[in-house]
Amino acid sequence: MGYEAHRWSVIYLNRLLMLIQGLLLTRHQIIGTGKIPTDQSIIVVSNHQNMMDLPPLIWCFRHQHAKFISKKELGHGIPSISFNLRKGGSLLIDRSSGNTAITQISQYGHQMSKTNHAVVIFPEGTRSNSARLSSFKMGGLKALIDAMPEALIVPFVVHNNYQIFEKGKFPLKLGNHLKYNILDPFSPKDLDVDTLKVKLEAIYQNELNKLAS
Repeated sequence: MGYEAHRWSVIYLNRLLMLIQGLLLTRHQIIGTGKIPTDQSIIVVSNHQNMMDLPPLIWCFRHQHAKFISKKELGHGIPSISFNLRKGGSLLIDRSSGNTAITQISQYGHQMSKTNHAVVIFPEGTRSNSARLSSFKMGGLKALIDAMPEALIVPFVVHNNYQIFEKGKFPLKLGNHLKYNILDPFSPKDLDVDTLKVKLEAIYQNELNKLAS
């Protein structure tokens, strides 16, 4: 039925996944949606705790057509998520070939710079499955910034998602309070990659400390 039908099906499916978590007595708190730019392409930088980070990202950035940069292995085997990654305009990269992956991200960024869409990237590189923030790997993010020079970075902070699977896949933990904070967008234009890394890691660590208190 076309791109729009696919997009909105994905959006409401992920919203439903969030609502179903109410059966676990889970609460979602989303802060800062009014800060999302609506008239230009954006790079959403998010920490990554587990697969349940995706539904709130898709929902919060639904008007910006959220696209993901993910490892190619996620393109198969995960119900609904794999299909959307393959068919929804996201980029699946081969992380075993660093140079090829960076080239793919750069080419993808040039395409996205012509839209008002959101490109979501997880600079930790993989799920932490904990509250701990891993060191950011900046290669992919730098390639995106270089290819999308007018894009703003929008930090998205995930807090407590790891608790859902704290005991393993089953039983799922009850009574989770999941928090998501969208912080002030900023331009990375005048920041070298090392300065940007320090800035972003400080932003996330400070915010995670605040959300935990």
